[in-house]
Amino acid sequence: MKIKKLAAVAVCAAVLFTLAGCGKKRPKIEPVDGWYATWAAASLDSTYEQIPMNPGLSGNTCRQQIKTSIGGEKIRLTFSNEYGDGDLVLEAVHLARLKSPGSPQIDPESDISVTFGGSVSVTVPAGKTVTSDEAVFKFDPLDYLAVTVKFGDVPERPTCHREAGCTSWIVEGDCVSDENFDSMELMSSWYGLCRADAWAPAGTETLVCFGDGITDGLRATYNAFDGWPEKLSEILQSNDMTKHISVVNTGIAGNALSGGTGPSAVDRFERDVLDIPGIHGVILLIGTNDIPSAQYDTSAEIAEKYKEMISRCHERGISIYCGTLIPFGSNQTYYSELHEKIRLGVNALIAAGGLEFDGYIDFAEVLCREENPAVIQTRYDSGDGLVPNASGYEVMAKAAAEVIRGKVEEESQGGK
Repeated sequence: MKIKKLAAVAVCAAVLFTLAGCGKKRPKIEPVDGWYATWAAASLDSTYEQIPMNPGLSGNTCRQQIKTSIGGEKIRLTFSNEYGDGDLVLEAVHLARLKSPGSPQIDPESDISVTFGGSVSVTVPAGKTVTSDEAVFKFDPLDYLAVTVKFGDVPERPTCHREAGCTSWIVEGDCVSDENFDSMELMSSWYGLCRADAWAPAGTETLVCFGDGITDGLRATYNAFDGWPEKLSEILQSNDMTKHISVVNTGIAGNALSGGTGPSAVDRFERDVLDIPGIHGVILLIGTNDIPSAQYDTSAEIAEKYKEMISRCHERGISIYCGTLIPFGSNQTYYSELHEKIRLGVNALIAAGGLEFDGYIDFAEVLCREENPAVIQTRYDSGDGLVPNASGYEVMAKAAAEVIRGKVEEESQGGK
């Protein structure tokens, strides 16, 4: 199928929102007051590059910054020690508003202590996670918050999210309530912290963006929170029709259907997508990292793995949208005639509707060069011919917002 024909099919599908399982009755997610994720990051094991040394985490204080999607008046935090080989001790956890992203300075009047079962400290055993008590803390949509932890014992290789795309600050001793930090170790990972949930009214929905480094925000502007899921959140929050949707990002650099950075995306799907509080929808953008090693046309195999994730979503009443795989024709590692054939084959299957996604976003069409659709436009290229820059992420977010907004409009008119 030629790219222009694929684009035409894309427009039709984006309008029609091909529904999965036409002959099956999908369970309905009932609207309820409850917890909805407002920020998330997939947990990973740390490599040498992610381990702070001067100072380290153990016995010291780490301030981490997050950007919310929806706002609220109550919040809870989740920490993971999934990959640790020993206990993770949180001696104190504080929450406050950041004065500005990229700076460790907080608003001291907003600073509160977060508790766990009524205690300021908690021990997280190896392989486990812990969620805090609810905390009364008013915050707005798209707020920048600081989560500051005084660590006790920390595993040699702490659980983290490697590519945070923003600074975490580590200082010696107990400084959880300090307004600002001096003599800091600067890192670019989140440590232990993996989710923040807001208590929100019935009608709120969590939309999870799941994929590889393009979703994770590789090459986005450091400390600017301008990956495509974060920009999508900004767009949806600016529209009264879609501001009830909370967008969270559980992308992982290196993620692949067949493995890559640890377990496969299919194996991670339960933890990083289906278990997210308040989930109503998923935007899936994955498969690119499965292509470079292919020795034959694997598009059908990629589609089969998509089908497994689609089925697991629909069994729970969750909508799932798919993004087309973006062009990589000027990247020497990814591109070959065979690999381009696979990419186009996967995209054609997505666009055709037979995979039973609830709709799709033609990321490939908005990023590619008109005269050479195998190659990303120069103005959207971060420099490696594969990963978009901030401008590329912005057009991806706009394309995703158009599809999500169209679905909300359809549902508001009683459509299915």
